Amino acid sequence: MNDRPDYATASEVESRLKELRDRLERMDEQHRHERFPDSVRAEWNELVGERKALEQQLAEMHTRREYLESIDPNDPERTENSDRRFEQRNMALVNGDRGRSEALRCNERASFLPERAREHMERMLRDEKEPESQLVSYTRATSDRGYFRAYAKWFNDPQQGPVTWTQPERDAVSRVKEVARAMNLGTGSQGGFLVPYELDPNIVITAAYKDPMREISRVVTTALNTKKYVTSAGATSSWDPESTEVSDDTPTLAQPSIDCKKAMTFIPVSFELFEDSAIAQEVANLFADSKAQHESLSFTLSQTNGPVGLVSAIVAAGGAQVIATGTNAVAAADAYNNQNGLAARWRQNAKWMCNLAITNAFRQLPKSASVAESIVDDSGPQPKMLGWTIHENSNMDGSLSAAAADYSLISGDFKQYVIQDRVGASTEVVPVLVGANRRPTGERGFLQHWRVGADALVPSAFQLTNWSG
Repeated sequence: MNDRPDYATASEVESRLKELRDRLERMDEQHRHERFPDSVRAEWNELVGERKALEQQLAEMHTRREYLESIDPNDPERTENSDRRFEQRNMALVNGDRGRSEALRCNERASFLPERAREHMERMLRDEKEPESQLVSYTRATSDRGYFRAYAKWFNDPQQGPVTWTQPERDAVSRVKEVARAMNLGTGSQGGFLVPYELDPNIVITAAYKDPMREISRVVTTALNTKKYVTSAGATSSWDPESTEVSDDTPTLAQPSIDCKKAMTFIPVSFELFEDSAIAQEVANLFADSKAQHESLSFTLSQTNGPVGLVSAIVAAGGAQVIATGTNAVAAADAYNNQNGLAARWRQNAKWMCNLAITNAFRQLPKSASVAESIVDDSGPQPKMLGWTIHENSNMDGSLSAAAADYSLISGDFKQYVIQDRVGASTEVVPVLVGANRRPTGERGFLQHWRVGADALVPSAFQLTNWSG
């Protein structure tokens, strides 16, 4: 299969592309409800690679034809050499950054996305090192309007919706299935579908919901399940005499990795509600709200099988990052000690985070015995304490008790805490739910599952105050 024939005409390429799509669909159907065996996956990847190459060749053929048709055949500038130079330039475009450029255009045309979400995805796509990465392929496939229409028909009528798909919609679904297989996502043949680009909660969530952790942390969108990062304590400079070998200032590099964890939301819906309401929009809103609430807690405190919460990461690192007050009462000195404990490297971008009850407790305290003014400054749009903005997080401890540790105040550079969204949220429909006696209840269920990871890359970039310590 590696010795691929050369096709001279666009019709030959189109014919081969149809053969490839048919073969890929048959393979997907033959392995329903299971992952590909290694031999099948090898053939699948080979066919997908050939399809991508032929699609690029077909696009180049069309571009070249349009270019030549726009030139007067009697034009003296139209020579064999000029045609060859044009072909070389165009192929360089095709084999270079064309995929990324198309993905960026798809993102720009995603009119349903909030502007902030489009800007975020533009940064993610531009930061991708490989023009034909999985994130690029995912964006191009799931943003297809044909796929959007096919998904809507299926969602509103899981049984009969696919019967009404047009051929362009079927082709769009086929392309998304190929992307899902490449990303090792179990959808499509299992009765579910990747959520269209403009509805993917891991994209929309970056703009639509106010989560303090997402608002001030570093948010990364990826098509990978595990992503590696590079951190360093920084290089050390030195003063060296003339004509003397420079000292070894090699920094120590760490390579922390973050795994994306699976989360699910299940919503049962009665047949009556399904038939008498705009169910697609309502269920989508419920999914998004549940996702936002569930993640907000998990990003603060680690939950079983979930991402690493910031408070949990700092506690696990221990050492100088956790300050124990030995009391269960807020004092102005607690804020000063926390701020003084944060390393100078992280102070320039530092912020506070705490429960509103803790902010209100500090509001009642003077800066010092000689300055009656509150330690909390409410003169601006965002409250500040000792010059740093305060961000409310209702998932942190708001009441102090001597019976347990109360990790109630964090300061630090929150860009050192990464929230990693993996694109590819999927929706499944359970056509009929059954009760304890295995008889239908007159309901169907909607299940959405997605993946997200989080962790502190540099725990020492934070200070955590523990009352009742």
